[in-house]
Amino acid sequence: MYKWKRYRYWSIKKKLLFFSVLFILGSVFLNSILSYSKYTMDFEQQSSDQVQQIIAQVSYNVDTYLDDLFRLTLSPYMNDGVMQTLEEDVHDSELAQLKKRRFIDNYLEEMMIYPRKDINRVFILTDEIYTVGRMPISVDYASRFQEFDWYKQAMNTQDSIFVPTHTQQMVKNGGPKVFSIVKQLRSTRDTEKILGAIKVDANYNGIAVICSKVDMGSGGGLFILDNNRNVIYRSTDRLNAEFLFNQVKAGGKPTMTIKQNGTSYLLNSTLLPRSNWTIVAVSSIKELNHKATETRNFGFFIALACSLLAFILMYFFVRRFLAPLLNIVKLMREVEQGNLQVSFPTHRNDEMGYLGTSFNGLVTRVNEMLQENTQLVKQVYETDLLQKEAQVQALHNQIRPHFLFNTLNMISMQMQTGKQDKAIDHLHKLSSMLRSMTRMDKDIPLEKELDLLKAYLSIQSSRYEGRLEYGLKIDPDLYGMPIPALLFQPVVENAVIHGCEAKREKTSILISGEKTARGEVLFTIRDSGQGMSPETLQKLRGKLEQVHSEHPSAGDPDADGIRAGTGIGLLNVNKRIKLKYGSGYGIKVDSMQGQGTAVYVLLPETGFGRSDVDV
Repeated sequence: MYKWKRYRYWSIKKKLLFFSVLFILGSVFLNSILSYSKYTMDFEQQSSDQVQQIIAQVSYNVDTYLDDLFRLTLSPYMNDGVMQTLEEDVHDSELAQLKKRRFIDNYLEEMMIYPRKDINRVFILTDEIYTVGRMPISVDYASRFQEFDWYKQAMNTQDSIFVPTHTQQMVKNGGPKVFSIVKQLRSTRDTEKILGAIKVDANYNGIAVICSKVDMGSGGGLFILDNNRNVIYRSTDRLNAEFLFNQVKAGGKPTMTIKQNGTSYLLNSTLLPRSNWTIVAVSSIKELNHKATETRNFGFFIALACSLLAFILMYFFVRRFLAPLLNIVKLMREVEQGNLQVSFPTHRNDEMGYLGTSFNGLVTRVNEMLQENTQLVKQVYETDLLQKEAQVQALHNQIRPHFLFNTLNMISMQMQTGKQDKAIDHLHKLSSMLRSMTRMDKDIPLEKELDLLKAYLSIQSSRYEGRLEYGLKIDPDLYGMPIPALLFQPVVENAVIHGCEAKREKTSILISGEKTARGEVLFTIRDSGQGMSPETLQKLRGKLEQVHSEHPSAGDPDADGIRAGTGIGLLNVNKRIKLKYGSGYGIKVDSMQGQGTAVYVLLPETGFGRSDVDV
């Protein structure tokens, strides 16, 4: 997610270059890889077909070679003297036996003059063992050749018999490894008469000469195995011929791909029906694809070079192509900073020119709208300010007559009763309060407001001749708090009127103030007067919640009915607070009839020491 956010903040130039290079490289490399894969698959198939043709030719050559050996077993029939000699019965004359042996041996020696160097030895097996070989070896003339399986098989068929790889027989001390061709010999005079058999032993030199002409590469090889997994020919010792033979037999297909020791090989095989040999050709796929790999790497190199060239050309093209757009973006950032005097040069006739013209028109229109909006806001602000000032001034005008009437009435009564000293003292205190009222449109420290309340309560306490007790319990930390002048006086006055005037007993008024946990300041004016009925309390609360309603006049019967004509003071103070601090602040009233009333004044904790505070 973090990387995606970073990508979102890339410039369009960076994104365009990135994806251009990505698409170019992706296309080139994908094309190279697919081409390489297709080429290697086709080449492997082609190579497999070629190798299959090669081993088919090898199979044909080996079959031809074996046919020569099979034809060699028919040579006695080409020599009438040999056939007549073989038919002679010479058991009664040792001399005749000697002549017969010499004649046949001479014939066999002539056969060994045959240029095929792979023929190891030739046997004619009749009443005796007649044999000649290329190398001197001790022949076991007493051998009971009639007991060999191949001899019994030859006696039962006129076809030539192929004897797989075996240790040469009818010799002493063991002979070399050979394979043999055995052919039944019949009389030419009486075809029903079996004279014996001719056996030709051959080594694998002839096959090796045929197979050596096939080059399977340094990583491959050519193998010929019989059904007993005897290796007749191998071109290399690096590969396990028996493992390869097992793979061919298990796969059952002439062509397959295997892995041995982490290397992939292509196997081609064919069967020699006459000898039941299997020819297995092994090709290293890595070696087959060596040239293709070089071509692929070269193609990758060319692709990288072309991609780099394309990136360089794309970079200059994008830089030139996006220059107007980037210039517009730069101008837009200046507009964001508040500079509306920018302009895009509109000398282009393409889409960029249209975009620039639209941008210039937009900036011009925004500038005009901003000026219009500034003028409108100024007018609205001035209108609202004048309205608030008029409302506050009207409230002040309502409070002053209300307070002065009550206070002067008390002083008049004192003077009429001969209490001139108290009247003079009260006049001094009233004079101090009137001076404060002349600065009613300003804020004063809470301590100054408390002094005014003490002066007022002192006057009222004298008026009610000891039936009024009062106390102040204010957190000293709040003394410096600026509040509107005469904010609490109407509330305290309301408590005095509806406390002392309504009953004969003593009335106590307690003024407290403290900070709340929410960073506000709560003032409480609690009296022990008559309180209000639930209906009157509900009606007063409804009036206090009407923040935006027109303020009632002093003579409004509905307002006077809230608390016998004095609810106007609470409503005035509540509206003053809300006009100054907002609708979240103001007055709340709680009262119980016969027990008293509590007025809660909630104010924000404003900073102390403000310049407009009158001290």
